[in-house]
Amino acid sequence: MPYNEAENKRSYHMCDLCDRIIIGDREWAAHIKSKSHLKQLKRRRRLDSDAANTIESQSISPDHDKEPKEKRSSGQNEQELKCSF
Repeated sequence: MPYNEAENKRSYHMCDLCDRIIIGDREWAAHIKSKSHLKQLKRRRRLDSDAANTIESQSISPDHDKEPKEKRSSGQNEQELKCSF
């Protein structure tokens, strides 16, 4: 490959997907096109789409997790707190 003056041999790149540090623009370009990086990218996209589909299929109402609570006056709650100590 011909040398390009604009390329920086000492540039620092972090691939969060592969959890690797790449030094140099040419190495970074090679890494982006590598099989290992593309495989990780495909895997991440599949996991993200599966998670989105799971969330959509679980149409849970917002009140589903809430348990009915007894209505008490604030005075009763304060008395219970004092008695618990």
